Amino acid sequence: MANSNQCSPMINIAPFVRSLHAEEDGALEMPFHYTQFGAVLMVDIVGFSQMTSIASSKGDVGAEMLSSQIGAYFDLAIRIIEYHGGDVVKFLGDALLVVFQADPEADHGADSPSSEDNVISRRDKVTVRKAIECGLELLARLSNYRIYLSEREYSRKLSGGSGPTSGDDSNNPGDDGNNGNIMNMNNSQSGNSSSSWNANASGFGAVSSSTSSIGASSFLSVPQGRPNSNGSSNSIPRRSSVPNNSISPMITPTKFSSSTNLDALAITGLYGNGSNSSSNNNNSTYRKREDSIMSSRPGSTTSKHNRATNFFANAKQLFTNSNVNDRQNIPAEEMSEDSLELQLHMAMTAGPISNIIIGDIGGDNGLDNLLMQNTGRLEYAICGEQMATIDDALNMARAGELTITKDAWACVVQGSYPWVEQRRQCYILKNIQQANDDPLLRRIRNDKLFNTSVESNPHYYKYINKSAIHRLILYPDNTFPAQFRTVTILFVSLGDVKPWTSEGLSTCQKAISQVHKVMSEYEGFIQQFAVDDKGATLLCAFGLPYPRSHEREAVFAAKSAWVIRRRLLAEGILGFKISLATGVIFTSMIGNEFRRDPAIVGDTIVIAVRILKFDYATESIVCDDATKEACTSDHDGLCEFEDMGEEFVKGKIHPIRIWRLIHFGAKKQIRKPDDMMVDETIGYEPEREKVTQFIKSWEQEPERNTLLVTGPRGSGKSMFYQHICHMADRNGYQICSAASAEVEKNTEYYLCKFLLLGLFDIMRKKDIPYASRSNVQDLGITFTGEGGGWVERGHRRSSSGNTLNKPNTSTFRPSSLPGGSSITSALSSSVYQGQTSTPIDSPTTATFSLSVRSSLISNSPWESSFSPTIGQNGEPSKRNSTYITKLQALINVSLQKMGEGDEMMHILHDIIAALSSDNSAPAMNDRDDEMLADFIVRMLNYASAFVKIITMFEDVQWTDKKSLQIIQVIHERCPGVLVVLFSRPQRDYGGNILYRITSHYKHLEIALDGLKRREIEAALLKAFKHNGVAKISPEVIEFVQEKTKGNPKFVKNMANMLKDFCHVNIVDGELLTTGQQSTRIPPEKNVEDMLVRQDRKKMILMQYDRMTPRFQDFLKIASCLGEQFSLAEVAAIRPLDSMLGTPEPGRSFPTMISDLDTFRFLSMSTDQQTNVQFSDNVVDNTLYTFGSGSTARDIYESIPYEERVGYHLKMGQFYESFLEPAQFGDLLPQVTRHYLKTEHTEKKIKYLKAISAFYLKSNMLTDATENLTDLIRILDTERGAVSIVNQEDLAEIYGMKGETLSKRMRIEEAEPALLDSLARYGINWPKTNQQWRMALFMEKTKFLLHYHGGTTPGLNFSGSKAPKPKGDAKSQVTLQRIIHVLGCLQNIYFWKTDSNGAMLSTLLTLNYSRKLGMPSGEQTVSLGRYGLLNYFKGHKHVCTEYMEKARLSSEAGETTEGMLPSMRGYVNYCEGKIELAHQDFADAISESKAFGVVSNLATFYRSVTLKCAFRMWEGSFNAHQEDSALLRAMSAVAIQNGDSEGETLFAIPTLANLLLQDRLRDAESWVVLIERFIMPKARLMNMLVIHGMLAYYYSKMGNFSKTKIYAELMAERIDQQGVAAHPFPLMSCAFTVMAMYEMIDSAAQNSSSISGSTLGGSRSDLGSSSNLAREMSNGGKSGASSIHHSSIAPSASSSGIAVLSQSDAVYAAKTDTILKPTIQCMDQDPFCAVAQTFVVLAEALRCFIVGHNREGAHRLHRGWDRLEAGLREIRFVRAYFLAKLGRHAENSRDKDEYYSQAHVLFVSMAMDPSGWICDPSPGWRPPQDGVPCSNESGKGVGLTLTPN
Repeated sequence: MANSNQCSPMINIAPFVRSLHAEEDGALEMPFHYTQFGAVLMVDIVGFSQMTSIASSKGDVGAEMLSSQIGAYFDLAIRIIEYHGGDVVKFLGDALLVVFQADPEADHGADSPSSEDNVISRRDKVTVRKAIECGLELLARLSNYRIYLSEREYSRKLSGGSGPTSGDDSNNPGDDGNNGNIMNMNNSQSGNSSSSWNANASGFGAVSSSTSSIGASSFLSVPQGRPNSNGSSNSIPRRSSVPNNSISPMITPTKFSSSTNLDALAITGLYGNGSNSSSNNNNSTYRKREDSIMSSRPGSTTSKHNRATNFFANAKQLFTNSNVNDRQNIPAEEMSEDSLELQLHMAMTAGPISNIIIGDIGGDNGLDNLLMQNTGRLEYAICGEQMATIDDALNMARAGELTITKDAWACVVQGSYPWVEQRRQCYILKNIQQANDDPLLRRIRNDKLFNTSVESNPHYYKYINKSAIHRLILYPDNTFPAQFRTVTILFVSLGDVKPWTSEGLSTCQKAISQVHKVMSEYEGFIQQFAVDDKGATLLCAFGLPYPRSHEREAVFAAKSAWVIRRRLLAEGILGFKISLATGVIFTSMIGNEFRRDPAIVGDTIVIAVRILKFDYATESIVCDDATKEACTSDHDGLCEFEDMGEEFVKGKIHPIRIWRLIHFGAKKQIRKPDDMMVDETIGYEPEREKVTQFIKSWEQEPERNTLLVTGPRGSGKSMFYQHICHMADRNGYQICSAASAEVEKNTEYYLCKFLLLGLFDIMRKKDIPYASRSNVQDLGITFTGEGGGWVERGHRRSSSGNTLNKPNTSTFRPSSLPGGSSITSALSSSVYQGQTSTPIDSPTTATFSLSVRSSLISNSPWESSFSPTIGQNGEPSKRNSTYITKLQALINVSLQKMGEGDEMMHILHDIIAALSSDNSAPAMNDRDDEMLADFIVRMLNYASAFVKIITMFEDVQWTDKKSLQIIQVIHERCPGVLVVLFSRPQRDYGGNILYRITSHYKHLEIALDGLKRREIEAALLKAFKHNGVAKISPEVIEFVQEKTKGNPKFVKNMANMLKDFCHVNIVDGELLTTGQQSTRIPPEKNVEDMLVRQDRKKMILMQYDRMTPRFQDFLKIASCLGEQFSLAEVAAIRPLDSMLGTPEPGRSFPTMISDLDTFRFLSMSTDQQTNVQFSDNVVDNTLYTFGSGSTARDIYESIPYEERVGYHLKMGQFYESFLEPAQFGDLLPQVTRHYLKTEHTEKKIKYLKAISAFYLKSNMLTDATENLTDLIRILDTERGAVSIVNQEDLAEIYGMKGETLSKRMRIEEAEPALLDSLARYGINWPKTNQQWRMALFMEKTKFLLHYHGGTTPGLNFSGSKAPKPKGDAKSQVTLQRIIHVLGCLQNIYFWKTDSNGAMLSTLLTLNYSRKLGMPSGEQTVSLGRYGLLNYFKGHKHVCTEYMEKARLSSEAGETTEGMLPSMRGYVNYCEGKIELAHQDFADAISESKAFGVVSNLATFYRSVTLKCAFRMWEGSFNAHQEDSALLRAMSAVAIQNGDSEGETLFAIPTLANLLLQDRLRDAESWVVLIERFIMPKARLMNMLVIHGMLAYYYSKMGNFSKTKIYAELMAERIDQQGVAAHPFPLMSCAFTVMAMYEMIDSAAQNSSSISGSTLGGSRSDLGSSSNLAREMSNGGKSGASSIHHSSIAPSASSSGIAVLSQSDAVYAAKTDTILKPTIQCMDQDPFCAVAQTFVVLAEALRCFIVGHNREGAHRLHRGWDRLEAGLREIRFVRAYFLAKLGRHAENSRDKDEYYSQAHVLFVSMAMDPSGWICDPSPGWRPPQDGVPCSNESGKGVGLTLTPN
């Protein structure tokens, strides 16, 4: 830590502090108080809540924008206040509290007593007059001030119109062309050449800096001279003389008008008699927007020196108010909804105003180390009776009004303000003045105070918190960068306290003293003390940047609040309220050279204030939900809360849940093994085995064994704790456990307290017998009188308990007893009368011991035993009254068991009393330390002689030094005790504090770093063992590892999550990912994952705060570069030596980085090979990577928006300078990413378009889609972006977007983009039927005319000349783009089965190809598609002709990426050329890939789907493993491209195959997946086949109500489905027909099985076909109650189908609404072999349903005769047809024959025939080797059928 010599000169502390005692010599007594007449002005912004709401909706950047722009607004306000002699006392969020007072020593300057009253009266009137004039000036200049709360406008202000961003600012003239005039004026001054205005570059470098000084929330110093009514100055020195040339006369304040030349006034007042060599007469014409203050963000080349020397050049800009006219200068389109006009309303009062300073003055050695928390903290405020009325006056003032109270108006000269309006008892002045354009420069100022360091006044630095001082030391330019922090706000309201009275001031002094002590102890910060109409309040914060920040700031805040509450009550302070709130705040330095403030802004502060208004907060601690969650996330039991319900607070739409803290402190430290499940332990098997063997070896040969388990949070240390507990439980070991806590890391003996409780618990057990002193000596523990101590001779009982071994002797001899006496003499002189303990075995003692233990566990025994604990309602708690008695009893029992009497109790009494206090540093000397350690050692050694003892210490990285010494003593002096330590990695906590304990040969260390992939795989296999999973896909393992970071507990939870939310599915025993997003997971399922990230972020920022400031800058820049970067890239923003220092001889930058990176954020990349070298220096090209992506992200998120923009701008320019075509793949993404973070619209459009084209060409479709989406968003939202590109560029952009989306099968999004592109090319797509007919007719006529005329390019292949393109190069490019867009539209319309769209896009492609004059792949595809469209219409000869032309064109070199073979395969399959078709599909799949990567998703998806679907109809899908592999490959491609269509196409064939295989149990998970995730977003064709499959699935399951629902849904929309070269339309119809057959077959079986009793069961609810019809008509309500025996008719034929009664005919007609559209769709399908088969089945089914069974059977027979030949190779369809023929055969002979054939086919397909052969004749037997068998006796053996 820096000392005063290093840090104090770097801190100019004066701008942060009121000059109340700036010239004092340091003799300041607390509390400081004096009362003087003053005028108080409250300046408040109207509508701040609206601004906060808009800003908060924009996230972190919104808070930054709000803070920046409000800060800039107050910057101008402070300058006006300074000009009028005001003093900004407090920055209160959206308000400034200003006081106008004369010099406190001016009263001594009265000439004579007779004139004193007159002087004071005159001075009071001048004071009030100045306050009123200041208020009017503020209204005139700062009303209608426009701010922007959109990121785009904010960035534009910072980078676009805010003045020069590069070059020398001095070379840029001002807006009025008179930049040099003020500079000349400056150079001509006399007597002020050494003024700090010119000389101090560091002091004024922040004036124009948007980063350094983005506003003015801090306090203005009181000038040393004030004007009297006659205009002279009260320049009486205080205690040191002021140079005459630093204070000059001042012009008397007057009412300002636009004609007043304030330049002259300001210059005269500042420079005395100096002359102005160059006047400026253009003030009234000068105009400036508020955003013209030049930016100094990183990336700007403006130096601090230039900013300092140009101060006067910009002074007029800073003070000139032209924002009033902003609306006249801003175009109408700039008036966005995210811009607001700020208005002011103000209130003023006057009277006796008390100035108070309260706090802890600290010691005199504070300058030795400014960062020590105990060096004092001061706060000042103003208060008084008069201020009680200012809040009511402010509420009375409307926007643009100043309200003056009656007391203040009494000091106003009558008639001074004739426009005044009286409202109630106040006086209202409105803003009626015109804005003044003249600059405001300060009139008078003691320049000496501008550069006052902390050494000039030892109390200065105590007015700001240590976090701000820390940052000021790190950044010597008197400012520090803004950043976002997650903090916990602690707000203390002291209630109705009146600090201007002696009693109230004393109360405030007591309160802030106690709060400061607590803040120092728990490393929080007092941010502000203020007094308003609601009383005195203290704002504190935990989590601000500081080297000693914490992981869990909320717990520190809760502990501090708990202690503050107790201490305030102990001080007799009542009526206070304490609140806690946790969230993100924006911390920045805001202000200007006059006054600065390390402000914090955020909604979290507002919440902390608002939740205090409720009565139950009185003398209690309330908090919001975020604080409660942060305090209880570790489940450590430190905090206990009471739910107070939800409450509405001001400014919030939704209610806020409020909690009350009712207890703080550990209640239980020993976790019982019974509470832990053994099966929860997963992973770390080798490490656990090492631990097991180590403990066994300790059991056999104990010799000071130690075990250390280290690992970061969440790595599984608790698993080893549980493992050891289970071992102890099995083997009879005793465990003594204690855990440290981060919040108690400075509490001495915290760990020892719970260690003692565990030892007392062990000593009370019956296993530990009582022993006399002689018995103790037998155990090896002797009491020596002369030597002064107990000697453990080391005798240990063997495992049998009969013999003793003798290890090394250990002797303890205290050396600090009074007078050098021994413990014997000390004990003999004791007069303590202790209690006589009852033997532990007696009933009374047993009951007492149990109650003692219960109280110790449930009520923290280490709370104060001598000062009563205060309850929530303020009454003393009674529960502590027996603590000391209970502890004494426990100690007494332990001493008696060891053979000691009461003489030891006297010494231990004082020690236990000290430990029981709530003081973090108990009053214990060295002697007490030794006695405590000796007592613990003796208990352990005595108990370990009878039982094996394991001491376990958790979180030892937070163990206090005293407890750590105790652990070391236990290790050294208790050889039989196993010491187990659990700790985070020591390097993260300042070195190896355990070295002395663990550096020996009997030590085992286990280092954990999360589960590895192999262990995660084993855990998943264990979780899915009941689901038949034998293999886990790598994608699933990677997904789990990424989400859980190897946390064993989270791995198990994630496994359950995967099962519950269908993120995985099981295919052939392998667990595969479905690619479903986690957005459907309930929020509570993500809590643990978010918790891990939040804790990790806190840890990273805590470690980041502890690094050197220059290395922090290095990390900030590196985080903007991403996870991997080179040193040369960092140096492009800032030279390495400016951040890392100049390497010494023999050292390099990598060596220095290794030394500075104490927490190992960075690591040198293992692969140092890069495609781009940014430097000739090998060292500069060294590559580094962040340890994790979250590290870079967390650091990046803490950087202010403006600073990030500067970094990204520089890097964009840097990468752009290296950009060459050969390096597009490496640099284009970098250039684009960085420019996207800036506001350079032209660059963003240029590079987004370039990288989108590059990704599209490289088939990186997901990346291309994202970049095109960003590009179009910019074109649609950013002003002026569209004017940068022309129509053809827009057409190309939308064309690329449509192409990428169509390739990813997101056709609903692709079609509008492609049509938009065509429209920009002048091609309007038809909308009405008439337009469609006309377009199709015209384009077809054109095509046929030129086709038959021989002018279509590329079709005359023999003897023709090579085609030449037509037109110029530009028109050729345009035509090629149009053809490409039309080709994409063809894919869409063919996929959507839109025949008109497909035909028109095909004809247009062919016609535009003719215009181009060159053949292309799109033309070849279009020829094939034209032939296919004719095939759908039955024109097979036309199809053959164009397919042949397309084939020849393809062979000529025009690639189709597999589209043509896919179409040809479909046609061949429909024509029965099955093997040839499969070869075509294989060719199509091969051609759809480029270098093994799928380049055409549409072709790949279509070909794989067709191939797999046809294999299923053939019944050979399972026999062709390559087809199953293709489905998996399709799923992987879909997930990689983020394409849900591929996932759907994977799920549908998989489920279809499972259904055809009758594997219903395996199909269940896929049904859930499809119903829950796929079906809601499926397009029409997929939706129809899903409905058909689900109808069939539920019919097989007997759920006929759902069967009806899905069958009807399919039938309702099947007519919207056109003809397509796709298997899904036919599959949807086929599964629906099969579902209907399943229902009717079930009805027939039930009819034949009913024998007079009511049937039950899901598949036994249909008694006849009439019941089936009724079921289909009234919702499918299955169940026994719906069946009536009277409705069951006898079978009309041997088929078992009941005859439909006349009354049921109307119900049967309902089913026809399903079958009729189904038949119509199948009639249109070109795949006749399958389509016509199911048409026959459906027509026969219609007959069966209406009872025409014979006609139905005849239809089946006729259909079989007609279709049998075409079904020879389509085995499943053939077998299914035969099964239905057998089911409905008219005689048993035909039935047996059909069933036998079907049985042979099902067996050949490895399918169970029993699922399809449902009612064989009694004499039928399954065929053997293909030959049917029958029973000769005529008694059927039959099949053993299992109903499904």
